[in-house]
Amino acid sequence: MKQTIRCYNPRIIVSSFLILFLSGYSRTLSQETTQPELQITESDKKAIENLARDVPMILSNDGWEAYTKVFTNDYKNWSMIGDKFRERKEYLGLVKDWYDKGNRATASTLQSIGFIPLDSSNVLYLYALREEFNAGSNSSKDRARDIRFVAIYRKVEGKWKNSFTAFMDMPKP
Repeated sequence: MKQTIRCYNPRIIVSSFLILFLSGYSRTLSQETTQPELQITESDKKAIENLARDVPMILSNDGWEAYTKVFTNDYKNWSMIGDKFRERKEYLGLVKDWYDKGNRATASTLQSIGFIPLDSSNVLYLYALREEFNAGSNSSKDRARDIRFVAIYRKVEGKWKNSFTAFMDMPKP
């Protein structure tokens, strides 16, 4: 009998990512790998980078329907601040409320930190994103966010989509 364990605890998910990251890093340092390591092509890296950078601009420039298509059907999100775990529907609902109030990204810049292939169609991607946006209904008058992401991108029918994100705004100086 095959038994499947499902765990959606965000702390366990992020801890697992860190364990994977550190174990991969230590293998690289030791250079004693007996199995072939998973690789990600440069074109796949570029496609994932472009998608990660462009997600806020897709919403602004192409609209709601185009935005929802960049997320897998089983997408999950965890906000590190507040320790809130969300399913796709809840997360997209929050973004839709923000969007419907007239908020729009005006620019997005990305700094790649690292790619960790999990298997042939899933990549853990670490990156920093700076989003600039109009004031819209934002009462704080902030017009930019510096966000750090741990994300899983999955290749679905030949296209990369966002499958999971955990993110946190950088503290302001």
